[in-house]
Amino acid sequence: MLDRRLACGVVAALVVTSAMTVMAQNRADLSDSGSLAALVAEVRQLRLAVEEATRRQTETQALGVYLSAQQTRLVQMAARADTARRELDAAILRLGEIEGNLAEIADALQRVTDPGERRTLEQVSRDLKIEQDRVVVRQQQAQNRDSEVSQLLQVEDARWTELVSRLEQLMKR
Repeated sequence: MLDRRLACGVVAALVVTSAMTVMAQNRADLSDSGSLAALVAEVRQLRLAVEEATRRQTETQALGVYLSAQQTRLVQMAARADTARRELDAAILRLGEIEGNLAEIADALQRVTDPGERRTLEQVSRDLKIEQDRVVVRQQQAQNRDSEVSQLLQVEDARWTELVSRLEQLMKR
């Protein structure tokens, strides 16, 4: 909203400045010739200046709407990127935990002589390996999502930058 107010203020300042410049230039002409033709010419120039200012104001307002929509998309995409990154981090963490547990079980299996305890450790090891396979798949999926969302975030950021650049160019005119 502040951007729109700023843009409207800039446009209004441009209108007033343009009108004052045109009037000052034409006032000299009027005082010299005093003719009705000079007055008509000044009114036409003023009308053109107002039309140009109105066009710029419309462009600025439209660009403000585009910027607002793009900002919303950018925020949403950043949230998706954060979620994808958290999913990837969770999968990596869980994979590390499983690998640590498997290493502990492998060490325990070398020391255990009781057949019942050994079967239990082997079963836990098999279960962990199954879970490890599932977590590896989840990690790969999370990695793919993270990459995809990161690319989309870059695209949205580039659009944002382009819109800001267009607004800056419009403000310089």
